[in-house]
Amino acid sequence: MATHNYNEVDILYTLMSYVNVSSSQDMYYTIAHTILTHLEKIPDISINDLADLCYTSPATISRFCKDLNCKNFASFKHEMAISLEIARDEIRVDPHDYTEIIKQPQYLVDKMYQETIASLQLVHQSINIHSIDQICHMIYNAKKVHMIGYQFNKIISNDFQMKMLKLKKFVYAFVERGDEIQRLDMIDEDSLVIIITVRARKQFMAPLLEKIHEHNPQILLITMNKEFQNDLIDFTYCIDGTESDYTESSMQGTINFLSLLNLIYVRYGLLYRK
Repeated sequence: MATHNYNEVDILYTLMSYVNVSSSQDMYYTIAHTILTHLEKIPDISINDLADLCYTSPATISRFCKDLNCKNFASFKHEMAISLEIARDEIRVDPHDYTEIIKQPQYLVDKMYQETIASLQLVHQSINIHSIDQICHMIYNAKKVHMIGYQFNKIISNDFQMKMLKLKKFVYAFVERGDEIQRLDMIDEDSLVIIITVRARKQFMAPLLEKIHEHNPQILLITMNKEFQNDLIDFTYCIDGTESDYTESSMQGTINFLSLLNLIYVRYGLLYRK
């Protein structure tokens, strides 16, 4: 699958994050859990019926939707409908591959790992160590570093955050949908904002960059989209790599980014360890 077709911002992932990090006594946990366990009902459900299902009020459902960075319940349902439509065709292989997998399941193992290795080789070949050093220099000089990632890139950001802490460099990692907007007051002219995105969709990136730029930080974009450009970005680092064509979820892209951040982490440690 071409990188530009990858549906990166997924509301289902965000709902799961509520379930994973919230207390079971939290009303937002209850709402998220109820939605995720009644997915087949959500496209046609009314706000009143969902409120009844969650034993809460329509007003609370509305606040929950806004906390998800949706304008209202209708906007939330629209995003859910898109995600569920994509999920209906989540795993698919062409007829030839399917026949081979049925005959010999090991074919699937070989196919997936060969593709992953090939994609990592492309990343390897595209690495510019001077650019890696520039990124490390930007991180070292910034008084505050903020990372913004989506879906699996949130986990990658958290992993990078913990590793950098061992090198005595504190990094903020926004982990909730909308955090990058709601917590802009943490960002200032002494900050470096690192945005990690496979696709770098223009319609999504433009408003985000404008809001961040109001606080005058340095902005670093790490992406696989070589066509994306924006004058508000101080430094863009693009990596090569491929993405699978048999699922809507990122497969190789997440591993590519993890390998890149691991390289930045080790290089930073060698350059600036205390």
